[in-house]
Amino acid sequence: MTSFHSLFPELAMREVRCLHFGPGQSLPAGEYIYLEFYCEDLDCDCRRMFLQVISPNESGRVLASINYGWEKESFYRKRMPYDPEAAPALVKGELDPINEQSEFAELLLKAFQQFVLDETYRLRVRRHHRLFREELARRAKAASADSAAGNAAASDGDGAAESKQDP
Repeated sequence: MTSFHSLFPELAMREVRCLHFGPGQSLPAGEYIYLEFYCEDLDCDCRRMFLQVISPNESGRVLASINYGWEKESFYRKRMPYDPEAAPALVKGELDPINEQSEFAELLLKAFQQFVLDETYRLRVRRHHRLFREELARRAKAASADSAAGNAAASDGDGAAESKQDP
């Protein structure tokens, strides 16, 4: 998974979802930022994302790690028939079992489900995913073209060296 903000820093700054809690709430007062990560495998069509929840008040600490899939349950059911509970959990968001969680992870997941996850966000995530994949494809194509140009130049250089050696 690669962060959306690593490819689109300005857009990510404008469109990141943040929650602000004041004193007396279930979470400590402060800002909570939901950072998006997407699969970088262009052959994969998982249509899911990974979110890390961080807070400027907790520098360097991941407070929650959430998996989320924006498609309908039927999309994920077809891809995960071995686990009937996986599709509904992914569509509503779930804590990632293998990544870092804090004592606030459950509350941040509930906040995600209640305040972050709406139709506007679902559409934004789809657009971000499309932009992410298009940018990765563009970079892969550019790298391939650069590699091919480099190989051609190396071949030309080898041929020139050989012709100098043959009088």
